[in-house]
Amino acid sequence: MTRTRISTMLLTLLTCLLLTFSTALAASVHDGAKLLKDDQKAALEQKIQQVEAAHQVKIGIVTMKSLKGASPAQTANTILDKQYAGGKNGSIVLLLAMDSRDFHVSTDSTMRQIITDDGGFPHLREAFLPALKENHYYQAFDTYVATTDELLAYYEKEGEPFDPANQFSPLALVIAILLGVLAALGVKSGLESMMSNVAYAPSADAYLKNDSVDITESNDLFLYTTETRRPKPKKSSSGGGGGSHGGGGGKF
Repeated sequence: MTRTRISTMLLTLLTCLLLTFSTALAASVHDGAKLLKDDQKAALEQKIQQVEAAHQVKIGIVTMKSLKGASPAQTANTILDKQYAGGKNGSIVLLLAMDSRDFHVSTDSTMRQIITDDGGFPHLREAFLPALKENHYYQAFDTYVATTDELLAYYEKEGEPFDPANQFSPLALVIAILLGVLAALGVKSGLESMMSNVAYAPSADAYLKNDSVDITESNDLFLYTTETRRPKPKKSSSGGGGGSHGGGGGKF
């Protein structure tokens, strides 16, 4: 075998390895903890590609057996920056660590303006977390992708990020208050009709029992006072770990 042929074979092998590595990095789902079946992973990949194409974003799902003591937030941020950066309208990744049962959603600075830490992320978390707690991983991941799609579509339609406060209806509040008042009046009227021994008194004297109390002397005696000081609690944050990243996490 000539040196030229060996060099050609090595070059071909290296090219194949690079292509395989690039494909692995481009994959939307990295299931290191082996939580998904092949058909489930393929279905998620297809759904993610559709959402990415529709909104010009990048979406990732990463599962790991262990973080080995690393911070979930920092790990998710690093994965986002290295493997899912470059989404035109932002990037987002969901990380799961199975040994500690940590989850963390990381968003880049662009996606953070669409799926905000205070409005969008809580809505996203509340959507997929119930299935995650029940160990229904495919359902949780599918809901994560679908809700991300929903939040992106909302932003594109409304021109502002989703905020639960925007869903508040003043008319609904007024109706609820009126119904509550009417119900309370009905209960009050019913109770009063059952109390036959209750009658209105024309003056306050009617409510007093004569000669029941006879106070001849009174005085005040000061004993002591106790003063307790507590340190003012410092503000804490459960955001995306600092910097330009957003999102949040917790246990499942």
